[in-house]
Formats: sequence, C-alpha cells, structure tokens
Amino acid sequence: MMASHKTTQYWLVALKVLVLVLAFGYLFYKIRSDGSSLAPIISQSFKDVSILLPVSFLGLAICNWLLEILRWKVSVNTTYTLSFLGATKQSLGSLTASLITPNRIGEYGAKALYYLPEKRKKIVFLNFVHGSSQLVTTLLFGIPAVVYFIFTYGISIAVNRGLIFVFILLVLVILGYVFRKKQLGIKGLSLQNMWTHFKRLPKTSLFQILVLSVMRYLIFSTLFYLLLIFFGATSSYVAAAPVIFSMYLLVSIIPSFFVLDVVIRGGVSLWLFSFLDIPDMTVLATVFIMWILNVVLPAILGGYYVFTFKPQQQ
Repeated sequence: MMASHKTTQYWLVALKVLVLVLAFGYLFYKIRSDGSSLAPIISQSFKDVSILLPVSFLGLAICNWLLEILRWKVSVNTTYTLSFLGATKQSLGSLTASLITPNRIGEYGAKALYYLPEKRKKIVFLNFVHGSSQLVTTLLFGIPAVVYFIFTYGISIAVNRGLIFVFILLVLVILGYVFRKKQLGIKGLSLQNMWTHFKRLPKTSLFQILVLSVMRYLIFSTLFYLLLIFFGATSSYVAAAPVIFSMYLLVSIIPSFFVLDVVIRGGVSLWLFSFLDIPDMTVLATVFIMWILNVVLPAILGGYYVFTFKPQQQ
C-alpha cells in the first residue's frame, strides 16, 4: 500500500513537471517569436516614460484578475464554500494548466481536481456558468458593436454566407433541443439537467456574477485602448470602442489551439483596426502586451499553484 502511494506521488510530480514544461515552453516560444519583431516599438515606447504609466497598466491587469478570481469565488459559493485565497489558487493554477488545451477547455478539469470526486460534476457545471457569464457580456457589447461596425464602414456580407450562418445556428438550436437529455461526456450532465440546476442558483449571486463580468470586460477593453494610445494610435475612445468590442466578440467565437491563439487575435485585430488607419505594429504591440499582462504574468504565478497542487481524495 505504501509503495502504491509513493508511485502515485511520483507520477503526480512527473505530471506537474510536464504541465509546467509545456506551459512555460509555449510562453517562452511565443514571447521569443512574437516579441522579437515587436521589440523596437515596445522598447521605444517605454523609453523615457514615467514609471507610473506601466504601473497603471499593470494595475488595471491586476484589477482584471482580481475580478476574475472574485467571480469564481461567487460562482462556487452558490453551492460550496470557497475563500478568496482558494479561488486564487484555483483560478491561477487552472489558467496555467489549461494553456496547452484548445480554447483553454482544460480549465474545467483543472478546477474540478481541487474538489472531492463527488463534487466535481457540480464544479464543472459552475465553471460553465462562470464562463458563460463572460460570454454573455461579450455578446451584449459585441453584437451591437459588430452591427454598428458593419454599417459605419460599409462591410459587405454576401447573402448566401448570411443564410449559411443562420442555417448553422438553427441546426445547433435544434440539435440542442433534440439531445437535451443526452449526457455531455459526464454521467448525469445533460443540457436539461444543467438548465434545472441553473434555475436553482440564487438570483442575487447570478446578478453579482454578471456585474463582475461586465466590470472585467470594461477594464480589459479600456486597458486595450490605453495601450493603443500608448503605442501611437490617435483614435478617440468613441471611435475605437466599437472596434474593440467587435474584436473581442470575433476572437471569442473562433476556435483556436494554444499555439495559434495570439496569431488569431493579432490577425483579427489587424483587419478591424485597419479601418481606423491604426498602424499594424501599433495593433500587434498592443495585443502582445495585453497577452503578457493578462496571460503570461498570471500563468507564472499559477505555476506555483500547479507545482504545489494536491488532488482531493476520498
């Protein structure tokens, strides 16, 4: 029995090391490949500026993650008790562990491992609610922004493409209704059961989660605009906001693997901001620094929680 326990511990340590090597290897690769070409504009922009400016950027990024941690705490507290420190460990640790998964879907499993096996199904559901609140916020701001962007800049959309999009949407709705009772890879977890559990959640908590999502959205959108200005853009916030909101909507609905995440964000951003005549290097530098502040730095902190992680057992 002792030997079996030690073997399990060795495998756990090996798995932690593998996750950290892959996660930080990816971060190092992206910083080296993308950062090298952007180094001149970034170094020139930060040259001879007041220390208060980069500190303010970092402060907004910290506020963004504090809101994310608080949102997870409120989400879990609808069912279980979770401290702010516990929410911090789970949020940052799951971020690091999920970097190497498509659309960071590994976050669901990573957060569930912090709980006893009988609680993990509910945690996966709560994480779905947690993530959906940010998606709903993105849709609330993004859809009007996209409509405004299309009409303002005369973007032509082929009728056949529009019909294809509507057809796909209808098919997804129909499939969701037909298979609402089918299990979603986890025993007992179906669309119908999820909706039943969702209706049982406290309405005040759901409202708090949505408010925190809106606050977080406004903070990182404002940070994106301030970085654009910092790197040389001259557009007003009124002109840039619809483009920023459209960008976040588009990148949130485009599936991406971890290696292509920054590339996709950069490509979408370049196309959108070209309508504001903002230089490509300004946009790419903004996307890169946003990635550093909101992914790289939290992931580095999360690496500690991954290495010190101990799975819950019966």
